Amino acid sequence: MKKIVKLMNLAWQRWRTAWQKGLYPAPEPLARTPTFWIAFGLVALAVLAYSIYFSLFLVAKQNAFMTNGEDLGIMDQAIWNLLHGSMLHQTICNSLTDTNCYGLNGINRFAIHFEPILLPISLLYLIWPDPKALMILQVVIVASGAFPAFWLARLRLRHAWAAVPFALLYLLDPTQQFAINFDFHAVTLTTALLLFALYFLYVRKTFWFFVFVVLCLACKEEIAGVVVMLGLWTWLLQQRWRVSLGLLALAFCWTGMGLLVVHYSSPVGYSLLASRYAYLGKDPMQVALNILTHPLQILKEHVLEPYHMLYLRKLLAPMGYLPLLAPWVLVLATPTLALNMLSSTPNMFSGHYQYNAEIIPILIFASIEATVLIVWIVRRLLLNLNVEHESLEPESTTRLPLGRGHALSPASLVQIGVLALVLCYMLMRVYTITTLYDVYNAMPYAPGFLWPQVTAHDRLASNFLSKIPADASVSAQTTLVPHLSHRQRIYLFPYAVDHADYILLDATSYTYPFHHYKDYAAKVKMILNQGNYGIVDMDDGYLLLQQGYPPTDIEPALHMIDEDGDTD
Repeated sequence: MKKIVKLMNLAWQRWRTAWQKGLYPAPEPLARTPTFWIAFGLVALAVLAYSIYFSLFLVAKQNAFMTNGEDLGIMDQAIWNLLHGSMLHQTICNSLTDTNCYGLNGINRFAIHFEPILLPISLLYLIWPDPKALMILQVVIVASGAFPAFWLARLRLRHAWAAVPFALLYLLDPTQQFAINFDFHAVTLTTALLLFALYFLYVRKTFWFFVFVVLCLACKEEIAGVVVMLGLWTWLLQQRWRVSLGLLALAFCWTGMGLLVVHYSSPVGYSLLASRYAYLGKDPMQVALNILTHPLQILKEHVLEPYHMLYLRKLLAPMGYLPLLAPWVLVLATPTLALNMLSSTPNMFSGHYQYNAEIIPILIFASIEATVLIVWIVRRLLLNLNVEHESLEPESTTRLPLGRGHALSPASLVQIGVLALVLCYMLMRVYTITTLYDVYNAMPYAPGFLWPQVTAHDRLASNFLSKIPADASVSAQTTLVPHLSHRQRIYLFPYAVDHADYILLDATSYTYPFHHYKDYAAKVKMILNQGNYGIVDMDDGYLLLQQGYPPTDIEPALHMIDEDGDTD
């Protein structure tokens, strides 16, 4: 017990001394030895394998009609419209359960999210105007985040081999893979961009740090909250008040600009998704006041509630809960965690989709810091047990005895063994969580994994798509929307029924936003019975309707709808 108390006192003294000097001074450079290049080469191979695998996987999903109107169709249409005279215009929305369907004429993308990074991304469509290009771009950028994860871990643990598992942890993290697997979103790019920013912050390359901070801000308006936390973190833990003030000024100015753009872009003067927090108040000040005056209620309903607790476990479990040992890093994620956990939309705190993109790099950084802490504690314990010589300098207690010229003492072997156990533990947790939650089905070892296959039914779709004129308005089922979104007016069925020129359906496919097939079937039957649309073509579950088309016998179509419902 005395030794534990002594160790705690030593830790406190070191923390106090480090606090006065800055907990994160400029790191000592490491030589790029052959060991570094071998380790870096392994990381590069892993990045290449990840990029190839997920590019092929997502292209296969698009070919097999397994992508969605929300959100791949939305992003594709907005970018296509930008290059065709309409500023990020979109008409796709969920008219049954969402709040962004303001009118059949559609809205500007900035009425929902402030994502100016879409402007330079749109240039990609000058070369390859296809939603596949967006998904591949997203894969390549996200994969690149393994490099700063490797560089940061190498500097913190002082050896290249100890850093490789963190690059793999980043690539294999199931939360990150789900974001990649779910269509394209600008915010998903911050998974890598923020890791680059954290690396350049640590090595004090201020210019590149601000470059990546601006890129992160350009991905979504909410990133400003993380930048504010980075500003405070830089002030307190690096003692760099000029950089801190620059970050705070940038975050608040960017927020002001974003609010102004959203105000003029939105038909209601604010984001159409603000209703997700309407239960807390009518404006930000009222929301903040409600949270401050009812903290126990907020804690009970939005943190301790079982579904919210499950969300936190899904974030932390792949990294073995190690980020909890580095709260001074984990605190950077609090703005995004608050947005997700206070939302009235369950998807935001499900652990799935794109909502956790900027949390993942912070968890990686926190895992690195937790590992550094564990190694330091083990070393100090060994020193206090007199396993090592007392003359060892405290400043070198994070350096691992893995390089050339080191005689590996029993204590050194213990440290290496502890580090190896920690790294293996994290990688095993990633595998375990991936197999536990079958929603992470992008990896071959996940339960129920199936590679997307283009079937005869999928190939038949091209026959129906070709019959719709390029300038016609269409209301289509969600899996068909990303194949029709290069037009001014494309709607997610049942939106714009009686307004769209064409309706294209696939009774065998996903019927979102309908929760039950019977509701979907009832809507289709109502349209057929009204007689405003005639049947242009029908086969194998596909149904193409045109407004004003000569009426035909609808009994075969009604029978097809009932038959597919029985199959489901």
